[in-house]
Amino acid sequence: MHLPRDLAKQLAAWRQQAPDPSPEAFIFPNQTGGFLDTDNYRKRVLHKLAKDLGLPKLTFQVIRRTIATLAQKKGTVKDVQGVLRHSRTATTTDVYMQEIPESVQATVNSIHSELRGKPFPRRAKAWTADQRAQASLKSRERMAAKKSPTSAPKTVAMQGALAATL
Repeated sequence: MHLPRDLAKQLAAWRQQAPDPSPEAFIFPNQTGGFLDTDNYRKRVLHKLAKDLGLPKLTFQVIRRTIATLAQKKGTVKDVQGVLRHSRTATTTDVYMQEIPESVQATVNSIHSELRGKPFPRRAKAWTADQRAQASLKSRERMAAKKSPTSAPKTVAMQGALAATL
């Protein structure tokens, strides 16, 4: 599993301080040293966070889909597939990744400029993580609104939820 270098160092230090630093032990065990119950964590932490932020739903699946969508701008589809540990790219692209409308428009503009033989204007600067998250969430809101016009999530709240869970 790939981890950011800083996080890997922090986890190694955490493991050394843990009651059971052996390689077989859980990094974040429950009170008896066993595995954490994901249902308990979801209800105790993620549901509360969603409620505090005014989100209709925050689950591990929502977090994975948000990461997949944001990762589109960071690497290839094969890279995103590796991050999510999918065996098939179709799972990554068809189930997890959502379009980012601003990115789609930039692609269309680029193709149009190239076909007309004119250089396309470059963006002033790359998007920040917040801008990418906001664009991804706007796309999800539009999709949710198409399915159920009364249940679109709040973009700003979702950004906070994602940042708080990572």
